[in-house]
Amino acid sequence: MADSHYQEGYGAVPSDHYATGYGPPGGEYGGYGGDPGGYAPVTPGGYGPGPQEYGDYPQYEGTHPGDVSGLDGNADDYQQYTERKGALSTIDPENGIAPRRCTDCVCLFVFLAYVAGMILLVNVCRDSTIGDRQWSDIRRLTHGHDYAGRLCGVDEDVTDKPFLYWCRTNWTETGSVPTTLNLDYPSCVKTCPTADGKVVPSIRCLFNLTYNEMSLTPKPGSGVEPFGTIATYHLQFQQSEAETPPYDTEPFGGRFCTPVDQTMKEKVETGPLRHVRFFVSVGSLQDPWLVLFQASLISIVLGYVYVFLIFECPRIFTISFLYATWALLTVSGGFFFYAVVGLLVNQGGKEALKTTFKWDAYTEYNPFFEEHSPETSIIISVVVAAVLWCIGCGILGTITHVAGDGFMYVADLVDAAKECSMQMKSMLVPPGIEAIFKFVMMWTLGYNFMYLMSVGFYEDRRLVVNGQKFKDATAVYHFDTSIIPWMVYYLFGCVWLMELITSCGQFLVSFAVISWYFMKKEGHVKTGVPPLPPLHGAITGVMFHAGSLCLGAAVHPWIRLIRLFNWIEDESVPDKEARCCPEGQENCVANCTNAICQCVGGLCSKVTEARKRCFTPPQCLPSPDPKHGHRSDGLMNPGCSYRYSKNAYNDVIIRSQHYLQASQRAFRLIHKYQSTREHMLLGNGCQVVTVVGVMSIAIIGTIFTHLSIMSNSALTNPASPSFIAEPMFIDALAFLLCANIAYGFMMIFDHTADTLLYCYAWNKKFSQDSGGHPVEDYLPESMRDLVDLDVEDDDEKGALYGKARPEMYLGTFFTSRRAQIKADKDKDKARQSQIQITTATMGAANAGASSMSGASRQFGGFATGTSQVPYQALAQATP
Repeated sequence: MADSHYQEGYGAVPSDHYATGYGPPGGEYGGYGGDPGGYAPVTPGGYGPGPQEYGDYPQYEGTHPGDVSGLDGNADDYQQYTERKGALSTIDPENGIAPRRCTDCVCLFVFLAYVAGMILLVNVCRDSTIGDRQWSDIRRLTHGHDYAGRLCGVDEDVTDKPFLYWCRTNWTETGSVPTTLNLDYPSCVKTCPTADGKVVPSIRCLFNLTYNEMSLTPKPGSGVEPFGTIATYHLQFQQSEAETPPYDTEPFGGRFCTPVDQTMKEKVETGPLRHVRFFVSVGSLQDPWLVLFQASLISIVLGYVYVFLIFECPRIFTISFLYATWALLTVSGGFFFYAVVGLLVNQGGKEALKTTFKWDAYTEYNPFFEEHSPETSIIISVVVAAVLWCIGCGILGTITHVAGDGFMYVADLVDAAKECSMQMKSMLVPPGIEAIFKFVMMWTLGYNFMYLMSVGFYEDRRLVVNGQKFKDATAVYHFDTSIIPWMVYYLFGCVWLMELITSCGQFLVSFAVISWYFMKKEGHVKTGVPPLPPLHGAITGVMFHAGSLCLGAAVHPWIRLIRLFNWIEDESVPDKEARCCPEGQENCVANCTNAICQCVGGLCSKVTEARKRCFTPPQCLPSPDPKHGHRSDGLMNPGCSYRYSKNAYNDVIIRSQHYLQASQRAFRLIHKYQSTREHMLLGNGCQVVTVVGVMSIAIIGTIFTHLSIMSNSALTNPASPSFIAEPMFIDALAFLLCANIAYGFMMIFDHTADTLLYCYAWNKKFSQDSGGHPVEDYLPESMRDLVDLDVEDDDEKGALYGKARPEMYLGTFFTSRRAQIKADKDKDKARQSQIQITTATMGAANAGASSMSGASRQFGGFATGTSQVPYQALAQATP
């Protein structure tokens, strides 16, 4: 072959043509030509027989898999801490998989130091004291302080009085409604009293401070007092405790007794309780963990059920859930919007209106009326109704995408994921273990966060005379605001730790799928099954790539929000191809409905495109460059929102790259081919099915949590030590936990499909540029329809005709090569039934695994034949 065909690639070239790169330069999207850090050939004729060290070729130093020269920063300074000198650096010539090496070691130590700082912060808050009191006490979050600074139900003298009560201003006043309240000096009581005095006959209250100030000055003309005294002050103050008659109260927001009268109640809510509600909500984290554990177990069961349903009937289940969710949101929005009737009732002031509209019954079912004043509850209810209806409109827009032809690709992706995961049933185990770890982690992080929320100090010198503070009979508790920056530090670490668990699950999926993909087919079937890929993936991840996982986990959750927003906008807004009725329903109503959807969708798509052109920065677009032009390796280069994703772990595994380099190269590789670009970047993947699964499981888990709390008297009785003051806060926490657990199960098909597409792209690129084994040796039959677009691209770019112009070949005047390929694919589809039978009997064949033959190559501790995969695969005979 000519030397020009191998410039900057992997193939065999003379020694004077060694260069760093992945293949020919140029290409529509920048390609890999001349890529710093690429793999140069090491011997004429390919990679040579057997392992070789890059140290054998000192003149090509810097061409090993982890070379980061040319990227941002001082690569040499960074690399000296992450590389192991003299390590074997050979690449499998068949599939391009690089040997194991440690990546991003520095990030691992940064992560460990960060977690150590979180532990130290919690211990300092918990063990420090100010005076004779603890700096932090989580009981402060759910108990109030009386006028003397005593914690109701906790401190001495008030251990049997857990409720906080605001006394009357006039201690001689009686009646069920007080004229005014003393909001400065509350008292502890055993239970919320009533005006009849049957529960609590009287309450001891402290009344406002009174003092008399008297100044003695010399008489005019008499000079000064002895010893040079100019004036003498006498101060006399008095604070009195008195037994006062109670008024009608009710428990509110935990262990607080507020007046039944709405006017007085609103004064308490907007006064001393104005900033208490959030602290009480966080304090509810003390006791709900048994309920949340049960919700986690339900989420695990539902996760496996959902995966099974998606494998069997993805379209029917997804559309059914979307319609059910839309109906639920519409009805719920109408329920909350009914609160506007309160405006008529309150303005009319007639009991007849309350009876007509059944207002009292409505307020009992609306949870906002139990927590807020009627006016505030009406405003909140209307806002919630508007939000629910907006979400419902977005779901309708999603239905217009799913009901049409756009959902067909999801079935193909799910079929490909099913073929892979069902042959490696051990892939179903990690999501369950991941769910348990997430529950334990959230429990640990949530409970320790209460120590940060309860830090504070007591002010007992409140009497001010001539600028000097004196101690009186009162004391007040203040939250220490200096802890707020450290709370931000702690919360970032909480997100980091939770995401790290998710990243580990994604890494295991990537490892297992890559191991399975790069096992050669026998005919049209993959007969080899890697043994326990999650176990070997966990060992590999801990030993070699823990730093990359830590770095990815620090970035992914924040970047994911941008991608999620873009996807929601694209899916919830109908486009010009929107359909409300599935194809095949050819009747007048269906045609008219689809025509209206497409008309509205065309207008909406123009508005969306205009907004993106004007207001979307290039960093938030799924493209390396807005004009698909020059490539950049900068951290904030165009398209970086789609660069930092779980797909980077695929490149970390295949090429043992550091995370930043792997993310950039994976992004460019995905963008190179139309099939990977469509399904992995432009939202035409399993995102709809993933979001439906996460939302459905999270909603069910939240409903279960709420019902479990409200049906347990130990959790709803304020006198109970395990009382939960804010059930709605726990509901929100349950939603986040169940959604996080469900997301791990969605990776079984979502990330499996993405990884299969990435393996295909890498296989195709390596085969074309470096002479690796062709795609036909590895590509599963279930993926053929997904990569049809790349066949057309190859045809248009001349890949099917060589390097000359297509019209120079006689074949272009006869049947096109593309038509021949299409015909071949139709024949492949006819064999699907036989393939399915073969796949179904794979379990029986696995039991008779035969030993591997041929020379083995070192890779991650195991080997397989002459093809290097993450570890040893079991060769199976064709059933």
